[in-house]
Amino acid sequence: MLATAWKYVDDSNVVLQITIRDDVQFSDGTPLTVDAVIESLKRFKASNGPRASALASVESFEAVDDSTLTLHLSEPDPALAHNLALVAGMITNPDVEAGELTSIPAGTGPYILDLDATRRGDVYVFTRNPGYYDSESFPFDEVNLRVLTDPTARMNAIKTGQVDAIYGAPSQLGEAQASGLTVVSSPGDWQGLFLIDRDGVLTPALADERVRQAINYAIDGDAILDTVAFAQGTPTTQMFYPGTGAYDEALDDAYPHDPEKARELLAEAGYADGFALVMPSFDTFLPEVYPIITQQLAEVGIDAQFQPILGSAGFGPILGGDYSAFFMSWGASQNWLDATLLLSGSGGWNPFHVADPQIADLLSRIAASSGSEQDDLYAQLSAYVVEQAWFAPFYVINNLAFVGPDVTVTAQPQQSNPALYNYKPAK
Repeated sequence: MLATAWKYVDDSNVVLQITIRDDVQFSDGTPLTVDAVIESLKRFKASNGPRASALASVESFEAVDDSTLTLHLSEPDPALAHNLALVAGMITNPDVEAGELTSIPAGTGPYILDLDATRRGDVYVFTRNPGYYDSESFPFDEVNLRVLTDPTARMNAIKTGQVDAIYGAPSQLGEAQASGLTVVSSPGDWQGLFLIDRDGVLTPALADERVRQAINYAIDGDAILDTVAFAQGTPTTQMFYPGTGAYDEALDDAYPHDPEKARELLAEAGYADGFALVMPSFDTFLPEVYPIITQQLAEVGIDAQFQPILGSAGFGPILGGDYSAFFMSWGASQNWLDATLLLSGSGGWNPFHVADPQIADLLSRIAASSGSEQDDLYAQLSAYVVEQAWFAPFYVINNLAFVGPDVTVTAQPQQSNPALYNYKPAK
């Protein structure tokens, strides 16, 4: 939203030119300039934070003139423009020190945090930014974000008119409909097992693709979808998102629930007597799924052992190579971003740095292609990953929002909570 145009200006797609808006101010009135954009991007890249890899391909930044900058890349990065629309491109005021960003408003958005009215951990009050360039797209004079971590408290708040919209739990769908609330639904994350120890460092059995395939056959994703997510989703066996060039609907039939087939594959791989698979369980993430996984794997001879991990531990235990597999929800959004994070030998979500030559070759060809040729290569990559069973996806969950009578909300895929610009007053 801060850029009016962006394009690669060379034949190799390693020089990205961006034109920024000339009518934008930070919340304290400081004008947004090319230098401010470059300063923010440099700060983000140098932070070594969990998403700093979003700008890993960028070697240097150059101010061309008062409204234009160029990013010089070390190699083509098909996800760069997408990443600049996410946290990497959230431009912060260069006059605010990095250590103060958690407490001082430093953005360019349509609203400014009212520090006096805000009660941290309870309610965050935002008032209109008088200098925002597109106020018509944001019709509310004030926005209050209330912290309600308990689903029952959220439901009570919207039923009594204390809030206008909430994140909807699938288990509450019937109650929401019976209460006359509007239900907004859109495709969200895929949920399933990440079988990351593909070289068998901790669990030798996982080095055999037949074992990973057996796990896919052993898990009844449809049953988990029905019982845990109340059928609010779509079954899948692939990591790439529906509607993208990498997605092939036929692949979703690759692993029907078949415990007998799973046992056959385990026997072929030399694990007729099964093996132990140690995984983490997070106290804040769908605790009801873990016993189902344990039971279904036990039916084919795999002893799933879950070790409790506090949610406050973050991703450290699973991305540090402490476990061979884990249950997780993945917000697939852009094929190259997903491929490099999950499949590349250096990908942050490939913590054992498994390097598959065929995957590496396809990624190299994808980076140098575009259009239908690139889509075809992505489809080949997806088919290979499904065949090799690097993951055991269960389903793509539906994101739900329950909306009261005073606002309307437009659904947007991959938004666990609808974006602010998708809210309008009810007519």
